[in-house]
Amino acid sequence: MLGSHVWTDLDRPRTLLVPVGSLEQHGPHLPLDTDTRVAAAVAARAAAGDPALLVAPPLAFGASGEHESFPGTLSIGHAALRAVLVELGRSAGRWAARLVFVNGHGGNLPTLADAVAQLRDEGRDASWFGCGVPGGDAHAGRTETSLLLALAPLVRTDARRGRQPGPARPS
Repeated sequence: MLGSHVWTDLDRPRTLLVPVGSLEQHGPHLPLDTDTRVAAAVAARAAAGDPALLVAPPLAFGASGEHESFPGTLSIGHAALRAVLVELGRSAGRWAARLVFVNGHGGNLPTLADAVAQLRDEGRDASWFGCGVPGGDAHAGRTETSLLLALAPLVRTDARRGRQPGPARPS
């Protein structure tokens, strides 16, 4: 993890992995930070045992406007997300050989592509990787539930599928 180093540890160029997620509803059974947890876990496992790879602290706020009617959602929108990604890329580009955004939230995709295109136009080695599972089901379904069960005991297994607490909310 990048945060556990001191600056003098970074004496050679490396690839920086930046997990990017969201803070939004994932049904009545998964935590709000599901996408961020998945992106952070994918980045950590990719970097495990490889000293050429560093993992930055996750960017937990994404473009989640489609979930704003649910309590707990914190979305910074596409424009702010793009600005943050570009500025992170510019900053990391001063010392990292390469930057890879590891994305856990589908709503971030168009913004990631735009930010990476700009960073490349500026001469930086940047890319992004999506944490999608081939053949996986929709948001907050079996795929994300299985991933969270494997990562942390945070799944509310007693929550009934499709049932929201309080008044009905849009899906």
